[in-house]
Amino acid sequence: MSQAPSPSTDRSSGLEIVLQWAQLPPEHLEIALKAIEPELAREHEWRMEQARLRVQDDKDRRLHALYLGGLVAGFLLAAGMLTGAVFVGVRGAPWLAALLSGPSLISLAGLFLLRRVDSGHTRESGRAQRVALSAMAAQQPAPADPATNSGVA
Repeated sequence: MSQAPSPSTDRSSGLEIVLQWAQLPPEHLEIALKAIEPELAREHEWRMEQARLRVQDDKDRRLHALYLGGLVAGFLLAAGMLTGAVFVGVRGAPWLAALLSGPSLISLAGLFLLRRVDSGHTRESGRAQRVALSAMAAQQPAPADPATNSGVA
C-alpha cells in the first residue's frame, strides 16, 4: 500500500516551490498560488478526516471499556448473589436465599449485560418474587414467644 506523504514534507516542498516562484514576476506567483491552492485544500481535508477518525476511535475505545466493565460488574453481581443465596440457604434462611437467587438476580444480570430494562419483565419478576416469598412464609412455622422461653420466673 502506498503511504500518504507526511504533511510536514508536503509543506516544505510546497514552500520551496512558492519561494522559487517568488523570484519571478508577480503574475507568475499568482499562477503558482492558484496551482498550489487545491493541494493545500486536499491536505487540510486529509488532516480533518484524520482528526475525525482519531476522535471516533477514542470514543469507540471508551464505549468498549464501559461495556466490558458492565459485563464484569454483572458477572460479579450474579456470582455474589448466587454465593450469598447458597450461604444463607445452608444457614437456614430459605426466604433470604429465594430473594438473592430469584427473579431479581435475572433482572439485575439482564440490566448489566443487555443494558436495558423491560418494564413488563420487571413487573413479572416482582410478581414472581412476591409469590415465592408468600409461599415460603406460609410454610414456615410461627416463631415461639421469647418471653415464655427465657426462663425468667
